[in-house]
Amino acid sequence: MEPDNTGHATTGIGHQDLPSEESLGSASPVKQFALASILIVLGALIAVNFVSSRVERDSVISRLETEALESARVSTFRIVEGISQITEPTAGTFLTLPDDTAVIDRIVLSALVGQQVARVDILGTSGEILYSTDPYYIGNDSEYRRGPTYATSEYVGAAAISGLDGQTSLIEAVISRIPVYTEGSIPGTDSLETIVVIYRDVASAIDAATGAGARFRLGMTMGVMAIVFASLMIVVMRGHRAQTESRKKLRELLVHEHILVSELDQRNADLRSADEARLRLLSVVTHELGNPLTSISAFISILSKNRDRNFSDREIRMVAAIGRSEVQMRLLLDDLVDLSRVEANELELSIAPVDITDVVKGVVESMTPVADEKSQTISTVFPNGVVSVDGDRARLDQVITNLVSNATKYSPVNTEIKISVSVESSLCVIELTDQGIGISKEDQKKLFTPFFRAENAQTREVYGTGLGLVICKQIIELHGGKMTLRSAQGSGTTFRVEIPIAENDDQSAIAA
Repeated sequence: MEPDNTGHATTGIGHQDLPSEESLGSASPVKQFALASILIVLGALIAVNFVSSRVERDSVISRLETEALESARVSTFRIVEGISQITEPTAGTFLTLPDDTAVIDRIVLSALVGQQVARVDILGTSGEILYSTDPYYIGNDSEYRRGPTYATSEYVGAAAISGLDGQTSLIEAVISRIPVYTEGSIPGTDSLETIVVIYRDVASAIDAATGAGARFRLGMTMGVMAIVFASLMIVVMRGHRAQTESRKKLRELLVHEHILVSELDQRNADLRSADEARLRLLSVVTHELGNPLTSISAFISILSKNRDRNFSDREIRMVAAIGRSEVQMRLLLDDLVDLSRVEANELELSIAPVDITDVVKGVVESMTPVADEKSQTISTVFPNGVVSVDGDRARLDQVITNLVSNATKYSPVNTEIKISVSVESSLCVIELTDQGIGISKEDQKKLFTPFFRAENAQTREVYGTGLGLVICKQIIELHGGKMTLRSAQGSGTTFRVEIPIAENDDQSAIAA
């Protein structure tokens, strides 16, 4: 099997590769092919099922945490109200508990009627457990005595809990921590009256929510496996036919299988259409691809060291091709990681004063050998003094490097790339102009869409992922700036980057 340009698997069978009548009669190679194909498809389906199950379970847990928090707020209000009615505290005093724990038991049980609650703790202001439905814990310091001033819920997984019925059992717990403050006061240590901690069993809710999806995926897996198995068995059973007829039937089956796989991919894409699920799946994929790429890189290094002694010229070229593919995959993986962090708002910037002119000079120095290969020149225009912004130097270097790299790739030989840095009001402005192929008005509308690449002869000759500019634009926007462009097809392109000047920067020195 080998990938086609759509990303799907193809059989790669040509006229010369089709089996002869004798081999079809024995059917041994065909049976081996059938078995291998079934195992590959089964493995792929199991992997898809596993990832989909994880994403679905995480989504269900997130929903249950939200529901548990809302229920815990209501229950806490009822518990505090019930205790207050008995102890009758005066205005401005802290909540006190009755001496009779049986009274508190009745109040707690009444507040939690119909809920899957396994345990309730009421803490004092110092974090000591003053009351618990499991008396064993009364008097101990609670691990939830410290936390934010607002109510929270967290899924903690398996936990052994002595429940309201006195029986100890293993549950899947969502723990809600609800701090209670003096009415009308600002939440804080001085106004904290108590903290109510509620342990809720969500095992049955998780099973109920994920069961339908699991049955659907199992049915899908069995259905696809049945279709693939039936298709391959047809090939085996018709092996005795003439060579021409065998080729025709085999092509029909392969086309049919390709359609089925395409339909399955589309259904999986629809299931991953929710943004949260898509981001989590992307995170899993990038993590899982990293280890195999590391192994591939290590094997390439070993093979390269021994190639002169053990390999033919053809094998040396193959090792080099594998190495180039590994580098491209590594670049794609890095882009995917950056994209997932950006879209999940998890891209962290190490903010510090950065001299933009120094960054541009460094990029020009590193990219000049690349431009020299195409007899291109890179010219720069800088203002006097330091142009300082508050930013992440590595990320700003990444943006400028990407823009210069694109300019060299999409510009012909013997052309000039111009980079200028200037100050306009409170903005640092970087403009990069090339004499390349340009971008049509229609393509400019899609340029900052993930995976988009213009469809023309010039762009097809250059490798790219369609993610670089998307990531660059997001990085600049995280710095409080913006990225725009001016271009016309066949007339070159100018990218303009605007970033706020650092607050403590001496603009008079910059503009001098």
